[in-house]
Amino acid sequence: MGKDISFRLLRWCGLAALVLGLWAGIMLAMPFVGPQGRQVAVVGDAAQAVRVIAAAGGAVVEVRRGATLAISSDPDFPQRLYAAGAPLVLEGRVAAGCFPRASTSGA
Repeated sequence: MGKDISFRLLRWCGLAALVLGLWAGIMLAMPFVGPQGRQVAVVGDAAQAVRVIAAAGGAVVEVRRGATLAISSDPDFPQRLYAAGAPLVLEGRVAAGCFPRASTSGA
């Protein structure tokens, strides 16, 4: 009976890792596919992300804690972000829900 539980736990962990890996792969690939002008999220320090977005020819849409949303009509915008030094670029609309809004008050 102990082996059966171990096998089920190992199988469940493997399936969970597979699903998370597929989700991460989709999030990483989405900025490169689809219509131009889609929002992307540049993950990392906000000040650095704003500089990278400007260098890549994009516009800042919103700064969130941990990511900055950007947009550009350039179809090569995700590649330009990486070339300008972005550490990670994700699909913006989906990623926006993963990063809380940056507080605007001093509190």
